[in-house]
Amino acid sequence: MKNFTQQHPTILALTTLLFTVALLLAVSNNLIPFTLWTQHVIPQAPVSLTVVQLATINKPIQILRTGSIESSTSIPINAEFSGQLSEIYVREGQAVKAGEPLLKLQASSESIVNQTIGTSQQPQDNYDNALKEFNRYQKLFEVGAIPRRQLDIATAHLKEAKEILSNAQNTLQSSSTIINGSVTINAPIDGIVTSLSTAPGKAVQAGQQLVSLGSGQEVEIVVRLDQNDLYLVHLGTPVTVKESQQTIAGQVSRIYPQVEANQLPSFLAHIKLANNPAGLLKSGMSATIHIDTGKSAIVPAIPTSSIFQDSQGQNFIYLAADGKAIIQQIGIGETIGDFTEITSNLPEQSMVITSNINDIKDGTAITVMQK
Repeated sequence: MKNFTQQHPTILALTTLLFTVALLLAVSNNLIPFTLWTQHVIPQAPVSLTVVQLATINKPIQILRTGSIESSTSIPINAEFSGQLSEIYVREGQAVKAGEPLLKLQASSESIVNQTIGTSQQPQDNYDNALKEFNRYQKLFEVGAIPRRQLDIATAHLKEAKEILSNAQNTLQSSSTIINGSVTINAPIDGIVTSLSTAPGKAVQAGQQLVSLGSGQEVEIVVRLDQNDLYLVHLGTPVTVKESQQTIAGQVSRIYPQVEANQLPSFLAHIKLANNPAGLLKSGMSATIHIDTGKSAIVPAIPTSSIFQDSQGQNFIYLAADGKAIIQQIGIGETIGDFTEITSNLPEQSMVITSNINDIKDGTAITVMQK
């Protein structure tokens, strides 16, 4: 070996150089742990951080539906008989309740003689419609398609329409009372006076439209509901409509069943809007409706600050377990205050890391400062 070294010094130097280069490349590519080249290994100190246990929040239950914008309907109030308008108690745009007086009509003798043999068509039509609605609801209730509350509402509407019809019949048949007196016409439903077609002192003819009641708006929203939705949605339930970065408030004003052959029963909810800024919602459009049921559910949640994302937009958190940080992919729901709903299944005792998230990675040794 000594003779070889003396005879071939160049070959030996070249071999040593190549071995050194190969060894350095292996270390730089983690083929050989660097710790093998060091005499003393300094362990990395655990990262001190804070954690919290998996929490819960009360999440409001909302129903999201796509509704259609339709022209708002109105109910005309017609003269029961010919006569003269003596008093008007309302003005256009005024909100009225069912039973409130709208106007007073002085009857003429001729009109009473002609009307004693019949009744006004409007109360009769209202009663017929209420009866049809009641019959539909009763059939749906008998097969368990709707809750008792919906049938009770239809029953109340039918009773009200029947009383209005009865009052109209009694008024028209009591000729001795009406000939020398007047009749006060009351609002048959809750609504807003959308038009007045006459003025005090004007003569009117039987069947002439005097007042129109509606929602006070040109459009309303109609949205389809499922049977199960009726346990959460009822008359007066508040809703919000989001359109062009604006939020418009409203409420459910009517709910009607829609029964089709060989189809499960569904329902159409009519939504009255609080306003329609600059005519933003127009007939024929569609809009996303958020129905606030007034109910809430307890859901798991964590501090929003503990959530981070990767380059693909996936959500992650770090859990503290056995003195290490463990990365965990999660699904998230709504954010309420400082907490975000977790839709993934996590153990109830999970400890979520809330600080120094940028200083750790999966498997990092940790110590907990507080809980």
